[in-house]
Amino acid sequence: MELLYSMRRKPLKCEPPHFESPSDYDVIRPICTISNANIIAFSSPTELTDSEGDTWGGHVYVCDLDTPWDSHKVTSTSYPVSALEWDLEGKQLLVATTVGSVSVFTQKDYLLNEWLCLYTANFSGEHVIRSIFFHNGRRVVAVDKKPDAPITERIQLLRSTPTLKGFGGSPLEGALIITATGLIGALTPPSSTSSDINQAQVSTDCLRPTRDHITTASIAHKNGSLIIAAVSRSGGSRCCVVCALCSVATAAPSPQIKISPLPTIYLPHQYVASSVSISWWHREDPDSLLVAGSTLSLWKCTERSHQVHKLFSKGPLQGSTTPGGGLQSGADCFNTLVWQSVSAWAAEAGRVCCARAAVGAGAGGGAPHAVLAAPRALHLVARDSAHILCSRPVITSGGVGSSLAEVTTTPPKKPKYGPGVTSGGGGAVVSCVEMSQLGGVVVAIDTYAQLHVYKLPQPWADIPTPLAVQQATSLLEYAMVSGVDCLDVLLTLKHSVGELVYERFTETFQRQPPTFQQYYFHSWLKLRIALCRLSPGAASSVSWLTCLQSLQAAWACVCGALRADDKPDSAPLAALLDDHSHDHDKSLLALETKCDTIPEAASLAPLRLLLQRALDIALTAMLSLCHHQHQHLMHHFYEVWADSAAVALLRRLASAARLGGRAAEPLLRPLARLAASAAPKPDLIEECAALTAQWTGARVWEALPRCSVAAPHDRLWPLYLEYGVEPEALRFIPEPPPYAQCETTPSITMDSIRYMYLGGGSRPARWRQCARCGARALPAAQPARHPLQRACDARFLPACRCGGKWTLFSNI
Repeated sequence: MELLYSMRRKPLKCEPPHFESPSDYDVIRPICTISNANIIAFSSPTELTDSEGDTWGGHVYVCDLDTPWDSHKVTSTSYPVSALEWDLEGKQLLVATTVGSVSVFTQKDYLLNEWLCLYTANFSGEHVIRSIFFHNGRRVVAVDKKPDAPITERIQLLRSTPTLKGFGGSPLEGALIITATGLIGALTPPSSTSSDINQAQVSTDCLRPTRDHITTASIAHKNGSLIIAAVSRSGGSRCCVVCALCSVATAAPSPQIKISPLPTIYLPHQYVASSVSISWWHREDPDSLLVAGSTLSLWKCTERSHQVHKLFSKGPLQGSTTPGGGLQSGADCFNTLVWQSVSAWAAEAGRVCCARAAVGAGAGGGAPHAVLAAPRALHLVARDSAHILCSRPVITSGGVGSSLAEVTTTPPKKPKYGPGVTSGGGGAVVSCVEMSQLGGVVVAIDTYAQLHVYKLPQPWADIPTPLAVQQATSLLEYAMVSGVDCLDVLLTLKHSVGELVYERFTETFQRQPPTFQQYYFHSWLKLRIALCRLSPGAASSVSWLTCLQSLQAAWACVCGALRADDKPDSAPLAALLDDHSHDHDKSLLALETKCDTIPEAASLAPLRLLLQRALDIALTAMLSLCHHQHQHLMHHFYEVWADSAAVALLRRLASAARLGGRAAEPLLRPLARLAASAAPKPDLIEECAALTAQWTGARVWEALPRCSVAAPHDRLWPLYLEYGVEPEALRFIPEPPPYAQCETTPSITMDSIRYMYLGGGSRPARWRQCARCGARALPAAQPARHPLQRACDARFLPACRCGGKWTLFSNI
């Protein structure tokens, strides 16, 4: 476990009240959570830019794991925030406070810095301590099989029972909360007939017949139900963990809650004086419970048989007048559920575990590790062996006023909050810890709302290189199939295995069935781009893979514009669209000679910018071929001219561009010759070199400048960063090769989706920007645009081409 970076904030002139008392479980401290898109949501007692202490309350912020200094506020409340939870898809965020107000937010227009409240609920006088969204019934599970087995056998999509079912068994949205008095509330979105469109439908029930003092709780999904574990303190002299199984059924006008009690865990007496935290080991279908207090123990619910007398058996007795009578054994009659402590870890002397243990899902839902947060350290715990693997101290003070180069080599020593607080004594303590979906990183937050991100070994630190490559490839394949963001796994990769992982990941995908490749091609392409973006020498491959992504989007629009099946004479267009026929090459040559006489060319006019980009990519690819052959260099990772499928796609797009009236004649012959030969001939290379003199089109270079943690900036870990301050030392600007440089080379001020300038010179009015790849785009598609253009824009409206979230910027 190694520290990646720590966030710092400006010093406050007054201390947060009672935050440095780890044993006080009634104090509301900052909390954090991370979604499957690797977006961190965390709370802060004051605004991050406040140094006077004038904004005490509850403030919720979100930030990308790759750019944590760009933190955007979701909402502000007058009371502290006590619960934060992402839904399973990472699109909705639940925010609950200490006075019972619950709100569900989502991104407005898919922007990370603009949020919209979907619905709210109010549980007056209740302190919400935990929440969870309903399960949608879809699970992706990794099966233990050989690495050479097809991905469809190793990773399977299961259809489980959703938490709340609607008409036809379809899953419904909603969430469940538990309060400090044992109240359980279920809230669902308002119906269409509701008078208040923002007020959720609410139903409540109690965990036990009598109200308890619940200090902390943990909720997980279990076979279409929700399994709840809550720490109850009755009278201050007893501490126990109350467990129950909760199911939610649809009933008008609000959902109905049914609670089935489970056995209770009675903790030893030494847990009474300590702060107890609990967490289920798995987030889905849990079988074990972690209990952290004076010691850390693992409990498992098992079924035990009790031998009793036959008179107490539930079945009919032998010789009775009951039909079908017969003697049943006592073991078959009395099977009960009991909790059994299977392992325990001794905590360090004098340290009380104050934060809940966070368990990652891992590939397929099972994580071999758990992380326990002590007040000033993190402990990595292995489930198989009853001992702590490693411990890392958490430095929570100093480092803001120093430069990045200074703080990356020495720990910070500057006093943080107030003149009397130093790094040696006092300061902030860790208040919450969460693990990412794939188990790659751990996010911890202290009482000053400062984030600390650690990377975990995959699956252990001293793993041999072949096994490390195999493990990383398996996680990337799971991310490709499940749709979970894999940035946390990429941050754990060593520089020496990045290229090996890329080669194995590419080779494994190409051995899959054609139907599998066609369905997951775009996800596979995004992961290849992300892998190449980690290496400073693979900037050219990043550009070419991004160009291939743009070509695929342009070809999808061309297919939608032509629609050859609807035309009476569709033979020429069918030759262009169908690349699986035997006479495809001859038909395409015939189409190139008479494409000026086809009346369907007018339908391609709205796609002139996309077709022009395809021609510029083809020109740049031809010049790249000449450059590599002239320099006698082997292509690294990926080149468009070396991919036969990409060359065939370029050839079809060039023919479509000629159909649309673009000047594509000089490129048709070189592309046809390159597609026909496995290796380029010398005369073809000379013909491509001659295009430089007769073609004045722009060169395409898609590797854009960016500033992020995962960029190849060659900085040593850990990094000490500050909220709101972009570190210039982490900026990476890839230099374009000579063949991609000209007077009309697309710059950062261009729309990466529409292939047009943003306007306003170097300072456009409003634009969207992706922090991970540096791409920019206009805010949104205009309604007056052509339907084909709107369809192309909508492809990248929810997220950038790389999968990153959009952020809106404005100079107005």
